[in-house]
Amino acid sequence: MMGYQIDLGAWNSVFAVPCALVDRHLRLAEKEQLQVLLWALRHAGEAFDEKTVSDALRLHPDTVLDALDYWTQNGLLRRSGDTLSPAPEKEMNAPVIVQPEKQPPKEPVLPPRQDRMVRPDSLHLAARMKESESIRYLMQEAELTLGKTISPALSAILVSLCDDYGLPAEVIAMILHYCKDVGKTGTAYIESVARDWAQSGVLTLEAAEEKLQELSERRLAWTKVSSAAGLPRRSPTKKEEEAAFRWIREWGFSQEMISAAYERCADHTGKFSASYLNKILERWHKQGFTQVSQVEEEERQKQNKQDSSKSYDIDELSRLSFFDVPDKL
Repeated sequence: MMGYQIDLGAWNSVFAVPCALVDRHLRLAEKEQLQVLLWALRHAGEAFDEKTVSDALRLHPDTVLDALDYWTQNGLLRRSGDTLSPAPEKEMNAPVIVQPEKQPPKEPVLPPRQDRMVRPDSLHLAARMKESESIRYLMQEAELTLGKTISPALSAILVSLCDDYGLPAEVIAMILHYCKDVGKTGTAYIESVARDWAQSGVLTLEAAEEKLQELSERRLAWTKVSSAAGLPRRSPTKKEEEAAFRWIREWGFSQEMISAAYERCADHTGKFSASYLNKILERWHKQGFTQVSQVEEEERQKQNKQDSSKSYDIDELSRLSFFDVPDKL
């Protein structure tokens, strides 16, 4: 009896790819987004985080997070806590449209808030490019700024930022320059920054310049804090960034004071803790401390008071013959 085997070579080891990936997203998704999804599908059932994927694909962790966010927003993946799972087929094949939240009118009236914009298709993109000089300018500026041919997905986002959020092309161009400066040029990040600007009323060049100044000061504040604490280079969380801005810009602490606060934080917690550090600096701010010498003097006085109290207790116990041992029990 002879044995038979079909050798398919590389096809002996395969994994499933949803049809919606090819039918709807192959032309629109960016290269990095496709890379992340294919890697995740290949390693289905295995626990991973953005660092694991970034190391495997040599992508920035923020790019990985942007890609995962893209697939969850577009209905191919569904997030439940820290677990990603395939979305039901009807969700994959149906357009995902999130209705804007109804909010009471304010002055000035801002564009309606949307969790995700409905992307214009290729025909609409071509029509807008043909009829709008500002759209043509924006596409050219985007390619010059990012140094590459922009994808259909990013083109759709840029048009939506103009049409849906009412951001001028010049303001969007400033957003692109900012994203490039901070090294985050993923479509999801660009969209999130633009959404924040629009909802904050940053709709003019003057307002955009003020916003960029604020963002620059926030980045500088975090750089000073991370340097004072000896932290490895990384992007701060939103709370860390806000805290650093408060310590440096609002409370006016120097790097020397931040370093002194971090030393005391590390002595108590063994790590960098923004909340614990904030308690230390908040107390110093209320006490008006601006120099490390003031902190050290306060600590010396406390220590001397404690030592004096201990000495008094021992002397008093000795006077009362507390330590006298009777000759006979």
